[in-house]
Order: sequence, then C-alpha cells, then structure tokens
Amino acid sequence: MMSPLSKRLSLMMLVGALAGGPVACSDTTDEHPNTEVPDAGEPDAELDADPDPDVDPDGGEQVETRALPLSLKVQDEVGMPIAGASVIYQGQAHLTDLGGQVLIEPAAGAETMIVQIEAEGYAPSSAERPVVEAAEGQQMSALVRLLALGEALSFDAEAPATLEVRGVRINLPANALVDGEGNPVVGQAEMTFAGIEPSSDDLRFMPGPLIGVPTEGDPVDLLSVYMADITFWQNGEKLQLAEGIEADLEFPISEAFSGYAAGDTIPFWSFDLEQARWIYESECEVVAGDRLVASCQAGHFSWWNVDKPLETRNCVEVTVIDSESGEPIPGATIEGEAQNYLGRVAPFGATDAQGKTCVDFMRAGTIELSALHSYYYQDADGPLTVVGNTTAANCQSEEGGECHQITIEMSNARSCLSGTVVDENAAPVAGAPVYGLYEMTTGPGSVIAESGADGTYCLDLPPVDEVELLSVHEGTAAQAIISLDPDAFTEAVCGSEGCEDAGELVLESGATTCVEGSLNSYTTQDNEYVGVPRADQPVYIYLGEVHRTCGPGINPEDRGQILAQGITDADGGFALDLPLMTDVQVTVVIGECHEQFGAECLAFGNQGSGSVIFELQGIETSVEDGGCQALGEFSTPPMCYQD
Repeated sequence: MMSPLSKRLSLMMLVGALAGGPVACSDTTDEHPNTEVPDAGEPDAELDADPDPDVDPDGGEQVETRALPLSLKVQDEVGMPIAGASVIYQGQAHLTDLGGQVLIEPAAGAETMIVQIEAEGYAPSSAERPVVEAAEGQQMSALVRLLALGEALSFDAEAPATLEVRGVRINLPANALVDGEGNPVVGQAEMTFAGIEPSSDDLRFMPGPLIGVPTEGDPVDLLSVYMADITFWQNGEKLQLAEGIEADLEFPISEAFSGYAAGDTIPFWSFDLEQARWIYESECEVVAGDRLVASCQAGHFSWWNVDKPLETRNCVEVTVIDSESGEPIPGATIEGEAQNYLGRVAPFGATDAQGKTCVDFMRAGTIELSALHSYYYQDADGPLTVVGNTTAANCQSEEGGECHQITIEMSNARSCLSGTVVDENAAPVAGAPVYGLYEMTTGPGSVIAESGADGTYCLDLPPVDEVELLSVHEGTAAQAIISLDPDAFTEAVCGSEGCEDAGELVLESGATTCVEGSLNSYTTQDNEYVGVPRADQPVYIYLGEVHRTCGPGINPEDRGQILAQGITDADGGFALDLPLMTDVQVTVVIGECHEQFGAECLAFGNQGSGSVIFELQGIETSVEDGGCQALGEFSTPPMCYQD
C-alpha cells in the first residue's frame, strides 16, 4: 500500500517540471569491483535518456566508442530526489537538478571517477566508478543515497560535555572545539549525528565502499560493526577538535555480532571523501557493561567506522543485458542483499562495454543481486539468487575456485497515465506539478509532470498495480489513488494513444494552518550584539526541502513548490497561511540573492546545520484567527544591507 498523503508530502524533495568476452576474476575488473556490507534494501531504477544499447547492431564496422559520462542521481531515505546537492569532481562543484540528477564528463585519460556529494541537512557521501569505454550516447549510472542528519543537540562548548544519540556516546573535554580559523569556540555549540547500525539500518546510505587503507599493505575489505557521521557546529559553521585534543567515543555492539568479548580490539577507521576510502586510525577496545561497546578515541570528526577486515569470499561474474534486444548494457552497477547472513554487496564497479562486471560476496553465503541503470526501470525477472560454496574465490585473484556466472536482464517497458488538473469549480489548472508515486520490487519510485494550459498532464510509468497522485499548487492540494492492472499492461508513451485515464485531479483549498517568525541582522553596539529588524524582505515557504540557491536566471519559483509567500513588516515579522497538512516539512527562505554575497544573504535559522527546514504541527488555524506555529528568529548578515 502507498503511504498516506501527509507522509508522502513530508518527504518531497523536488517540485516543478519533469524534470568484449567474459570477464575474468583477475585482471579485467577493478581492484575492488564491489564491496560487501551489512544489511540494506534494494535499488531504485530511474528514468533517464535512452542509452541506445546497440553497440554494433548490424555487425558491420566497429562503432566508435568514448569514455562514458557519469549520470549520478542523489536521493533521500525514501527514494525522493535531492535537488541542489553539490557533486564535486576534481575540485569543481556541479549542482543536481530538480530530479536530483547531474551528468559529469570524466577527465581526459582518467581511469576512475571519484565524486563527493554534499547537501544541506545530510551527511556527506562519495561515489566511485571506473571509466568505461562504450558507444556514443550511453552513460555510466550511479545512485547515491544520503542519510539525513538528526536533530542537533546543544551543549556548552566551554564545559565538559557528554552527548548520547542512538546508544553512541561522545565525551568532549572542556574547550575542545575550534572554528575554521583555529579560534577557540565559546558559548553554545551543537552536534549533529547520522548513524548506521549494521544489523538494523540500511547500509545503502554509507558514504562509500567498505575498503580500508591500513597503515601498511594493500587495501582490505571491511565488515562494519557501527558507522556514524559526527559533526559539530556553531551558527552554521563546522567545528573541529583543537590540535592535540581527543574525544572519547563509545559505539554499541549489536547482539548480532556475537563473536566479540570484553578485552577484544576492533580497528577504527575514518572516511576520506576524496579517496572514497576508510583510513585506519587506531584500535577500539571492547568493554563490557550493561552491554558490549567499542571504546575509541577520535582526534577529529567525520564519518567513523568500527570494523574488521573481511574473511574469504566467493565471487560472481554478472552480465547485464536488455531484456528485449539481448544487447549488453554498459555502465550498470550491481547491488545485492544477503539472505542467510549480515551482509550486502554495494555498488563500486560497473559493467563494461560487454555488459560485464564481477562482485564478491561472503564465502558459502546466499545473496540476491539486482542491476541499477539510469534508463531502465527494473530487472525483468526481479532479483536473482546466487548460492555460494565452500571454495574460496574472489574477483581480484586467479587463485582458488571459479566465480559463479549469472545474467541479469533489465527492462525499460513502460506505459503512461494521463489526466486533468482542475480547481474546485472544475476549471482546468495550468502549471500544477503532478507527482506519480509507486512501489516496485526494487523499491519506491516517482515521476513528475506539469499540467499544461488545458490542465492536462501525462506520466510515464513502469508496470505497477497502484499509483498515488499528488499535487500542491497555490495553496491548494489534491490526492488520488489510481489502481492499475499490471497483467493487462500495454506499452505506451506520453503523446501517443494507449495511456490509462486517471480522470480529474481536483485541487481543493481545504483547511489552513499558519506560521510566523521574524528576521533580524545582528550588529555590535557597546560590545553587545543588537538585533536590527529587517523590513520589506520577501518570505517564501516551500514544500519539503529546497536549497538556498542563487545564480544567473534563478528565480524563487525555480527552487521548488512555493506554498506561501509574503514580506516582512516594519518589525521584521511575518505570518503566512498554508494548506493544512500534518507531519509536513517546509523550508523557509527569506531575503534576496546579493550581487556580491549571493546566497549568504538568504536568511538562516539558528540551527547547527544551518538548516531552515521545519516540521509543521498541523494546527488548524489562520493568521486572522491567531495561534500560528512560531518558527523563531532568522538572521542575515548586516553586509547584505550595505550599499
């Protein structure tokens, strides 16, 4: 069943327009083609451009090849795209579009591409893919899932502090933190935390492959006990430990890891986003109490991981082909979930021009493998099961046994659903975003369209049995559940005959809620901070999370769906009515982009992450009736108002 309207709306991140021969296990794959990690779910396949999979369909002259560009999609924990995420490749930042996607060309002569991904309110991540040569018009695919930062914890930076989140304890000495310029931090600071406990959490959200770089020797594959991103903030600026200061960390050890006892040691690693590798730092000691914990010391803050090198493995050579043509699909990545142990195959390598790659998994284990590609909706036959054996084999060595071999067929079959967006008076509504949300065996998916001048819209869909339609436009909202018969699925595309008819999607005004807040700039008078109210500044309330972006041609509506807008009064205050939706997240953006300072002049809330995202309380009221939800104070630098 689909999630309720309020749940889905709270998770929305985008709004607007739709937007040669077998692979040997030794020398034809990456040094670490895929890394196995503990439990997680399955991948989503998203619609992109047709990759034209025929490498040489007529068997004639050799088709000219090129290094495939990287088509990367960034999404959140429920599969919704994250717009405005910064994807950094070789020092240059690229922003994801409203669909959470970005296309990056590899550098000349590059053998691999490593990118770092950052988005406000999320733990940072990375992605690495080999550079594959294949026919013109195709793309390398990567899907990066970002883990949202939890609620910030506040503490006095000048006093010893003990902070605990999800069983992880952080003990900080007094005066332990410094800012970006090395100055001691005074007053209140905040900590954000994003953790992954392998036996219960989704490790698709780890920041990169579990490959460790020890002090000496070759890289090793790792098996995680606990990993977490721990970050300290003050006024939106990241902080670090002062030189020579260490913090004590305690990570819980799940009962699923039964092989540990008090006195054991477990290696401790920090993640280097630029290398996409875990770097060995020290050893943690297993300590007994109410439960077993790994006691560690950290000299800086980033992603940290308590894990040990993995033992012997089996391997599987995977060929990915188009289910209709039988042609190989280059640029696909492989993900897999263990069935009889705590483990997971995570994407690292990718299929070559012949559609082939190789992945390792736990020796004698059983896994289900799926392929991921930006153009194909799904695996034609669902995940494929591979059963290992007791003979050790891996993709990096010719020694030992042979790799298993499987073929995954991917399908891009699709149909379409059309309808009309109307208002309460049955008049067609133009420019309304329509979201089609659905579930597949490989996870959640979504498509987006915008109603035309006559109110009509059309969504391309895979063969699913139910689609949830959502639209929010100019203070009104609509929802509908459309049941489909996948057994009667007929291929069709928008613009042709054969689309299913969804009828009318009615936008209704309904009940309202309201929010209020104020905007100030702070300046120093008589050695004290004094707030200066800022009047006549535009205020925008957006559905879901959007980012404070500025740039040539970027207008407020380009950031996302505006639920309400207004201007601050003479006291810097604002109060705005919104459609009533419970458990909904909204983003508040106040002010205008500055010619010199850009997005720095868009107001921020007083939160550690610099986030301006708020959970609406779902109170039925209005500005006229009073009792609006207070969002607190926002601030902008005084320089934004100087000539």
